[in-house]
Amino acid sequence: MRNTFVFTIILLCCIGCHRQPEYRIGVSQCLDDAWRQKMNEEMERELLLHPDIRMYKRIAYGSNELQCAQIDSFISERVNLLIVSPNEAEEVKPAVTRAYRAGIPVIVADRRVTGDEWTAFIGGDNYRVGELMAEWVATVQSENSQAGKHGSLHVLEVAGLPGSTPATLRHNGMMDKLTELCGEHVPEVQTVLGEWMKEDAYRMVTEYLAEHKDVDIIVAQNDLMAIGASEAVRANSSYGAGSVRIMGVDGIMPGLQAIIDGVIECTATYQSRGDMVIETAAHILAGEPFVRDTIIETTMIDATAAYALLMQHEARLHDLQTLHIVQLRSDNLWQQMRSGRRRLITIIIFFFLLLVVAIVALLYMLTHLKTEIRRDILPQLEEVEQTLETIQLSQRDIAFGERMKQIVDDHLTDPNLNVEFLSSSLRLSRTQIFRRVKTVAGKGPLEFIRERRLLRADELLRTTDMTVQQVALELCFSSPGYFTKCYKDYFGHLPSERK
Repeated sequence: MRNTFVFTIILLCCIGCHRQPEYRIGVSQCLDDAWRQKMNEEMERELLLHPDIRMYKRIAYGSNELQCAQIDSFISERVNLLIVSPNEAEEVKPAVTRAYRAGIPVIVADRRVTGDEWTAFIGGDNYRVGELMAEWVATVQSENSQAGKHGSLHVLEVAGLPGSTPATLRHNGMMDKLTELCGEHVPEVQTVLGEWMKEDAYRMVTEYLAEHKDVDIIVAQNDLMAIGASEAVRANSSYGAGSVRIMGVDGIMPGLQAIIDGVIECTATYQSRGDMVIETAAHILAGEPFVRDTIIETTMIDATAAYALLMQHEARLHDLQTLHIVQLRSDNLWQQMRSGRRRLITIIIFFFLLLVVAIVALLYMLTHLKTEIRRDILPQLEEVEQTLETIQLSQRDIAFGERMKQIVDDHLTDPNLNVEFLSSSLRLSRTQIFRRVKTVAGKGPLEFIRERRLLRADELLRTTDMTVQQVALELCFSSPGYFTKCYKDYFGHLPSERK
């Protein structure tokens, strides 16, 4: 009984000293677009693992003046650390410099500022993003040449703010890479400013298309502008469906859905990694080693990868909702325990003679709270852990999907290409193959193989002189009639009616 009493008193002291946030982090986001919202979600989720840090977020809504004022306000409030995603590099640099010289560590996220008066940078290689845009343009030009369409393409670039580092680096990367890849056949590139907004991109592209009837490709520096450009093309009667191929940049929810819906063809992306930003902030605040300059890998996303990433996005949203529920319940329990401590102090002061009764009541409360934590909180935390594991597995699913697609595409003319072949090539059992392919591609392995053969068949019919019968035999369909049926079921028209 004595040990129980001592344990109870220690527990009450711990409850009374429940640690309040020790560090305050200020965040100034340049915009409130889907990319920043995703980064904010990742930061909030990571902060649940750091109860000693409190985050205060402000949004500049594309205004350099407002962002500088927000940073100066954080300086006057003496936050312990500042996270800035700058609107434009040169215009925001003075405020970032003031914070850094005031002794406040500054993490620059996603977009760089000029100079080196900052503590850490975490973001993508926007010059490499531009190179990926150029590689896609060069691929389209090569496909046109193979199809007998000679001559350079007319490329329309929809750029962001001219003073922002992503806009400048993506443009420079694209132009330099086009020169390297195409030599004297560099496509004609014209640029309009969409300023990162879908509505501005729609307006500027609409005006451009009204005066130019020869646009072949549109490369937009983010997915929202790519979607706006697509809507402008569809609204222009001079351009038929599919006559302009469109690429975006970001690879987040609106862009992924647009790829799956066929609104845009592909996108280049690097992860927002708000979790890494908070993790770096925690290291800096604790005086621990950290990486000063972190470059996030950039990749291309087509329809297959978009489907897998969309599943990951939905899992992340479920994960965030679950974590918020856990946090709310945890806070409620702490309040109950703090309330219990106050009641006990009152009992001790006014009813000292009833100390034994108070101890019994406290033990009952402790048992009740332990039961409630075991019943409600622990299962929630286990569910969160399982969800996080699912998100990690999604990354492996993307790699699996790319590998599977490569194996299938390399053996489309092989009559032995079937489920057993995939099982052997990927070293998985038949059951595992069906489950993994369904998860990654949303369909069974045989349906996936038939889809890839139909896409190759359509390409051969468009770019070669092969007949329907030759294509059917080349791609291992049992008969031209069966091929024609599959083709019509997938594309909605006969091979002879293809556009």
